[in-house]
Amino acid sequence: MDCESEPSPSQQRASARVGVVDDDPLSSSLQAHLVSLLGHRAIVETDPEQAIERALQGQFDLILLAFGLPELDGFEALRRLRQREAAEKRASTPVIAVTTYVTEADRLRCLMAGFADHVSKPIHAEAFEASLRRALAHRASAVAAPAAGELQSDVDRLRATARRLADVKPQDRGFAPTVTEKFALRSQQLIESMRVALNERDPEQVAQGARAMKSLAELLGVSRLADMCARLEQMMLAQEWSGAEQMMEEIEYGNVAVLTVLFESAR
Repeated sequence: MDCESEPSPSQQRASARVGVVDDDPLSSSLQAHLVSLLGHRAIVETDPEQAIERALQGQFDLILLAFGLPELDGFEALRRLRQREAAEKRASTPVIAVTTYVTEADRLRCLMAGFADHVSKPIHAEAFEASLRRALAHRASAVAAPAAGELQSDVDRLRATARRLADVKPQDRGFAPTVTEKFALRSQQLIESMRVALNERDPEQVAQGARAMKSLAELLGVSRLADMCARLEQMMLAQEWSGAEQMMEEIEYGNVAVLTVLFESAR
């Protein structure tokens, strides 16, 4: 069962197709309304299995996936979608988790599982719309970017690092068993401090966070994330604010990509 909210003809050319997967009529209606207010097309689907099939048919540019659906757990639904996409050699459709889980640990768990973002219920319009904008902006830049070779080399290095850590003898592992968790917590702390400093127009704090984040990325051999952090640091040293917000968003999504690879390699 599904329904669609149609944007005006003037919006249709630029609009994205957003799958709202939720069996709660009130929640799905609210999400569909907010999606439409942003000029996009909301397609409501109550069955997560059917949503996976529609995603594989190319019907969605982005999915808002509610947790707690009786048919399929959110983590399992994402896992099945990614397995099918890999088997059919399809590009990954970004999925935002829409949950009642509200702690930072819950958010990190979602990001580490491969979700593009995390939105908590009850839904707050500003946070919801910001998450949608980030996910769609990141998708657009990823589609437009011709840096596939660079991205693949980063992924290969990350996977090689994860394999080396897994091969270490138990008594010699040290931090290795929790490398993903430690990277996740530290990188998230840095990103949040950078975000606060950016909002407060504190270039020194943004630059300091970007420099620390760059070091983290370099430790894992993730050159693209390290380069973005270096660019943000230089922008702040020059107090160049135009484009800083977009660069911050790219760093946030680059971090999610790193966590996704580390999490997949650890399983």
